[in-house]
Amino acid sequence: MSRERAREWLREAIGDHEVDFRSGQWEAIDATVNRRQRLLVVERTGWGKSIVYFLSARLLRQDRPDALTIVVSPLISLMRNQIEQAERIQVNAVTINASNTDDWQQHFEVHTFWTRKAGSKKPL
Repeated sequence: MSRERAREWLREAIGDHEVDFRSGQWEAIDATVNRRQRLLVVERTGWGKSIVYFLSARLLRQDRPDALTIVVSPLISLMRNQIEQAERIQVNAVTINASNTDDWQQHFEVHTFWTRKAGSKKPL
């Protein structure tokens, strides 16, 4: 995946045709997608880690539809927002934490059932 193609996906996801990667974002995506390296990204709040995770997941699934990306975040307050962002760019995502309700658990089980019924090997 070229930087230019990834930039197109970024612009589509953000909805801004002038936006570009911040310093370090493309390098993180390149390491994950092109070089298939495991990656730990530790950056300040607001740097754009979510874009790195979501675009990497989306780009990896282009070649490997069964690829799974796991993002570990200690900030429950950001998880719901990140799930909404992921779904906007067509990345299946769920959050698992202590604040999940019974309704959420039922939604997750139904989503898993329908995904498996559609032929996917994995629930996400």
